[in-house]
Amino acid sequence: MEKLAGLMVSVLRQADGCDCTNGGVTSRFDELVLVDPEIPGIFAAKPERPALKLVRRTIGGRPYIHAVPVDANGEPIRGSMMGGNFVYTCDGRFPNAYPIPVHDRIES
Repeated sequence: MEKLAGLMVSVLRQADGCDCTNGGVTSRFDELVLVDPEIPGIFAAKPERPALKLVRRTIGGRPYIHAVPVDANGEPIRGSMMGGNFVYTCDGRFPNAYPIPVHDRIES
């Protein structure tokens, strides 16, 4: 697997501590690394700071972005959905003007 690197981002969660991710990556880590070809590879993903890949789509004619955890090969995990948490950083290289939803809930 190639070394994944990108921007370090902080996880934003509900203030009451409720976890709707079903044990997703944003429930277990406070910092993650957001990777995308358009994001500079500044911080390396590591076991204590896993990677999320940015996904760009168009929904209803409008652009929509979200992040998903990656598997051992660096590929986005399929079948994930929004678990209620977001990622953000004040770094000017962040690809969005507001927090990005993380699709890290997987039904078992």
